[in-house]
Amino acid sequence: MEKDLLGLEKETLLLDYFNGELDDAQSAVVERWLDAAPENREEFDRLVKDCLHIRWAGKEQLVDAVKGKKLMLRRINGTKVRRVWYGAVASIAIIVALGGVYLMNKPLPEKKSIARNEVICHGFPRASLVLSSGEVIDLADNKNAILEQDGSVVKMKDGKGIEYNTGQAGTANQVIYNKIIVPRGGEFFVILADGTEVWLNADSELEYPVKFTADKREVRLKGEAYFSVKKDTKKPFMVRSGEYQLKVYGTEFNLNTYKNNEIQAVLVKGSVGFKANRTAGEVRLKPNQLGVANEATGKAEVKEVDVYPYIAWKSQDVVFVNERLESIMEKAARWYDVNVFFQNESLKDLRFFGNMQRYADIQELLFFLENTSDARFSVKDRIVIVSAK
Repeated sequence: MEKDLLGLEKETLLLDYFNGELDDAQSAVVERWLDAAPENREEFDRLVKDCLHIRWAGKEQLVDAVKGKKLMLRRINGTKVRRVWYGAVASIAIIVALGGVYLMNKPLPEKKSIARNEVICHGFPRASLVLSSGEVIDLADNKNAILEQDGSVVKMKDGKGIEYNTGQAGTANQVIYNKIIVPRGGEFFVILADGTEVWLNADSELEYPVKFTADKREVRLKGEAYFSVKKDTKKPFMVRSGEYQLKVYGTEFNLNTYKNNEIQAVLVKGSVGFKANRTAGEVRLKPNQLGVANEATGKAEVKEVDVYPYIAWKSQDVVFVNERLESIMEKAARWYDVNVFFQNESLKDLRFFGNMQRYADIQELLFFLENTSDARFSVKDRIVIVSAK
């Protein structure tokens, strides 16, 4: 068996050892091989990292486990798997869908509890609604329709969103505003009076008229939101964030204003034009383009992108495409409502590829980040501490 371990069956045996499928005698043989030379341990660690990357990118589904293992080993033996991400070539996608599931449906090997006894939950639908009167309503606990002072009715939608009367226009002398505030660790959905649908990410605010006027539709955003705008050729739809202005021509797009001096607009379909500030000229976006604007300088950059990583959160996915660890942890801080501290600044520049479920436990996220990089994670008093191994 030790001879086989050094031959064609080596990867299979190491994979079975990683998944806890060997008996005591077989495990002892593998462990002797691991202890025999440092390069053996390094080879095993590389295999584990490859497996974890595939598992991280995988989607749970019922697949033949033997076929999945063969496909995964073929991929590991053929080329590196550390660059599996959304939109990859078909051969990689097959491994994600099949090979990855072999590990996905297996329990994780015993591992330390990174978060220890801390109870850290992922986000869920919750928000506060500020009425025109100043009254604040906790939408997570409210199940009844809400009546505004102009007679508008705000309906609850399964505890995950609210809906305003559609197709109504306000009068010129009576425009009242509502504001939705989504805290860290939250998300929420709203259908505006014109039928426009808005998905709000964690730590975001949207201010809007209860009824739009006869000549314009304008809202203000802080944070991040995905818009599906109801087309109306007579009334443009405007989104403002500070001096930044985005004009919509009937479309779907994602707007991210989390950073102080950088606003990102990703166009899914339709057409939008944005101005970085009041003095800047309008820049038009086409579908599958990212527009990055600097409100302070007025400069803007447009480039072709795969839009899904930017909008995946709306579909309960989290996709990393060569993304810096600092950016990943900023998202985790908002979604899990934690703080992050880097003991080593250089760790912020670690890059990751992967795809995980938005509603996954933070333990899973930190486990995969730790076991596929040179970073170590610990959690104390809701602070995620990132250190070097």
